[in-house]
Amino acid sequence: MSANMLAPLAFAVPLVVAAVCAGIGPFVPRRVLDALAFGGSVFSLAACALLASDAAQGTVVHWFGGWEPRHGIALGIAFVVDPVGAALAAFAAFLTTAAMAFAWTYYDESGPAFPVLMLVFMAALIGFFLTGDLFNLFVFFELMGVAAYALTAYRTEDESAVMGALSFAVVNSAGAFLILLGIALLYGRTGALNMAQIAHALGGHADGLVLVAFAFIACGLLVKAALVPFHFWLADAHAVAPTPLCVLFSGIMVQAGIYALARVYWSVFSGALGEHETALRGVFLAFGVATALVGGIMCFAQRHFKRLLAFSTIAHTGILVCAFALFRTQALGGMWLYILGHGLAKGALFMCSGILLNRFGSVDVEELRNILRGRPWVTGAIALGALALAGMPPFGTFVGTALIDDGARELGLSWLHFPLLLAAALTGGSVLNALGHMAFGWGPPPDPHAQTPKHETTETKKNGGFPYAMYAVAAVLTLASFSAMFVGGAPAAALGAAARFVDRPAQLAVVMNGASSGPLPHVAAPPLTEAIVYGFATTLLAMAFAAFALFGHRLPAALAALRRGPALIVEALRAVHDGVVTDYIAWLAAGTATIGVALAVLVR
Repeated sequence: MSANMLAPLAFAVPLVVAAVCAGIGPFVPRRVLDALAFGGSVFSLAACALLASDAAQGTVVHWFGGWEPRHGIALGIAFVVDPVGAALAAFAAFLTTAAMAFAWTYYDESGPAFPVLMLVFMAALIGFFLTGDLFNLFVFFELMGVAAYALTAYRTEDESAVMGALSFAVVNSAGAFLILLGIALLYGRTGALNMAQIAHALGGHADGLVLVAFAFIACGLLVKAALVPFHFWLADAHAVAPTPLCVLFSGIMVQAGIYALARVYWSVFSGALGEHETALRGVFLAFGVATALVGGIMCFAQRHFKRLLAFSTIAHTGILVCAFALFRTQALGGMWLYILGHGLAKGALFMCSGILLNRFGSVDVEELRNILRGRPWVTGAIALGALALAGMPPFGTFVGTALIDDGARELGLSWLHFPLLLAAALTGGSVLNALGHMAFGWGPPPDPHAQTPKHETTETKKNGGFPYAMYAVAAVLTLASFSAMFVGGAPAAALGAAARFVDRPAQLAVVMNGASSGPLPHVAAPPLTEAIVYGFATTLLAMAFAAFALFGHRLPAALAALRRGPALIVEALRAVHDGVVTDYIAWLAAGTATIGVALAVLVR
């Protein structure tokens, strides 16, 4: 089957299977529904993998209904399958397949809602990564959101799940509205929705309307990416969402916002705003560094393991935004590798949290104190996940960080390494801190005045025994993340894909004129020798943070101030994260206004 035909099938088959499952759900056993859903996800995974292989030899463009451009005008809707989009679509399908395997024995009821919503969510992700149409990017954004809101509130009897889904829905709907405003402005100016055609219509001209449209679209996408101060919804949703969904939330959905920001910038706005990259870099670096540090600090304030992992996702979002803000091929290639490495590690860690919840009925670190002693498999998986978050060689996050650092040095921004190093160390250290409590009983005694989290309900069948297959899926993701450095040519391939991604004139020729892009360009990857030193330094710093959190209470009274300062910072940040949805919207409005004003002042 040709790649041109595989592109729509990769998106359509999960939707068809979802419809079949919804129709036959009341009449067949749950095992049949699970098998159908798993088969649909495997088909999409295979299709996306073939698309990624074909895209490496040349970008594939599929025009639905055969409505190809005429005289420079595109009325039809296109999937533009380039190496980056196809690889991320395949990764989304892989994580969905892994999540479905992990959830094979979940839930007591026999209804089809869970597998149906997971398939719709996966289809929306695939369409989001493959579309070449700006309005359909918004459509897939909303389809992804609708499925995610329903899955977050899947256990409707749990009030906290409903509230987490409400917060998620309200904030992300506001972000979607911002995207729609930006698209409307561009459509009014250019009369086009195809990204390549919009870019051609804008040319090198950037006026106030174009800048406002970019600001709206960027802020809307950064809501999905959970950039500070748009991030408040993410921890609330992660804390209550089913574990398989958390794997997709942190593993690929948040990163999809960063991908879309990069796609829209280089496909639509790079010609009009390219001369203002220095100003844009300053704005996005400021927000990216703030996000990385806030997320890293908030990790240490959590005793709920899933919330801890959610805040670590926020921190790593900041690192990805900084990579985007460098506007360099090296950094962009590093960003793609970082997304894959982080997604694998975070997926494995969330699966470990699911194992804890379904084995012991809690993910509260204090309740689980010393519970993992003598359980080396879960302990080892969590430890490896923590090291991956810290960026230790040879994990995928390390390889991505090395390329991002190389892009920063090209611009004379070597200082950027230090806040990003600190954020990675904080996230890795917070997971090691939690592991120290759960595996060895280390750490200060619990605060008797601290609020005890409510009892949580397990997600697996009550009488079905513990599904040990969960261990196998978590182990596969952990080992896949660990093996990143040993995949020959991965950095060079990522850099070649990044070079293709930023080549706007070539994309215009391929999409609008049917030209061939040819194989990926060869871009030599830099040596990793110096980066290995930094990677181990970050890992040692993560261990130092964990040791300070676990044993700092034993310091002499004269050194108590060492703990008091960080505690004050944590308390200040906790006060802001108050769980009130209207406050989250106020922060969203403030963040949008700040980015808009900064762009208006700096871009002249």
